[in-house]
This record gives sequence, structure tokens and C-alpha cells, in this order.
Amino acid sequence: MSADSGVIGRAAPTVKVLVTGGAGVGKSCFLRAAQRGRATLPGQPGVVGEVGYATLSTGVTVVLHVTPELRRWWWMWDHLALGATGAVVLVDTTRLPVSYPAMDYLDARDLPYLVAINRPLGGTHNRREIRDALQVSAQVPVLTCDATEPASVLAVLHRLASPVVPPQHHARPSHHPLRTEGRRLS
Repeated sequence: MSADSGVIGRAAPTVKVLVTGGAGVGKSCFLRAAQRGRATLPGQPGVVGEVGYATLSTGVTVVLHVTPELRRWWWMWDHLALGATGAVVLVDTTRLPVSYPAMDYLDARDLPYLVAINRPLGGTHNRREIRDALQVSAQVPVLTCDATEPASVLAVLHRLASPVVPPQHHARPSHHPLRTEGRRLS
């Protein structure tokens, strides 16, 4: 109980987020930047077992799980997705198709996600062109980020986590804008 308010303190909410995308799109860099350079927990980068924690300015703790990219570990995706509130799909604009399997997985499970264009990897396309090329609905946020910069990564996580924070942590009512309707790739 706080001596100032007389109210029993509540723990800040924790949300689980998947960090996914194709090989070489910056998932491990994103995780390190979210943790401000601290080491990740056990696992080989890009293979299996990368997990980390980030605390947003709102006090929300984000538990980040990087999805494995090697096909032999894909069976773990269902386990990692349990309890996840959403996902960040990192894309490289010069190699968009490497992120299609991740988006197809998330669409099939109705798991909300946003697309984060990792700018340091190159490409000159704007967000509208990327949205059209990926065939994601207008409700899926398409953001730009630098997966090596903590402020950029935390801004992406804030955008994903803010719709799922309980109302007592918002100054205004919230809704969940991260629907994934209608995208189908052949």
C-alpha cells in the first residue's frame, strides 16, 4: 500500500510479443535493441530460444520471443504463440518474400501483428508500396524502424502493446487496430 495514496499498488501489465520475419531481416538486432544492448537469454541467434524483455515508458513489460527461422524448428511456433498478444513482422524491402511465411502463419491463427520495415537493410519504397506488395489490410500498421536503435524499436513495441494494455493504463478508451483481414498470397 502506498503511504501517499492509500491504494494497493498494481503490478504493471506484461504482454508477450513474437518477433518474426524471414532470415536476415534483423530479428536478433531488434531483440538486442529492445533490451538496450543487454544479452539475450539462451539460444543461438536466428535458430531457437531467443527471448528478451523490454520495459516501455508506460511501465508495460514486453516479453519478446524471436521465432526460429530454420524449418526444423518451425514446430516451436505454436508453443511460442501461446499467450502472445501480437507480433512484429520485420521486413527487408529488398527481399519481401522471405517474410510471407510469417505473415501467413499469423493470419491463419488470427494473431494481430504489425509490419516493421527495417530501413537499414535498404530499399527506397514507401510504406504504401510495401503494404500493397505484402497485401496486408489497411488495419495492419506498417511502420518503419531501425532494428539496431533502441528508441526506434521501443516505439514499434509501444504501438503494438498499447492496444492491449488494460484501460486503467490509458488516458482514453482504446480499441485494437491490429486486425489481419483479407490478405492471401499464392
